[in-house]
Amino acid sequence: MTMIDLRQRELSRRAMLRGAAWAAAGGALLSAAVVGGAAAAVVKQSQKQASYQGTPKGNAHCNTCTQWLAPSSCKTVIGSNLSPTGWCTLYIAKW
Repeated sequence: MTMIDLRQRELSRRAMLRGAAWAAAGGALLSAAVVGGAAAAVVKQSQKQASYQGTPKGNAHCNTCTQWLAPSSCKTVIGSNLSPTGWCTLYIAKW
């Protein structure tokens, strides 16, 4: 093999590796978009489905939930009349 053949083979290997890296990055971005889209498509449940109650359950209450939208609504429970001191089965503590 001549020096030119070796260089062409090296360049094509380099190009192949670069292409693989771009494909992997594209796949990662695509999967992140799919996961983000699924998270954005949260379907709200009725207060009955979520077993919503207007009183806290111990130290757990709407005001300390990651789903809470002040002053009186929620990302996962239907209604705009929810109590900040209420609670439901979809509760996820902020801290």
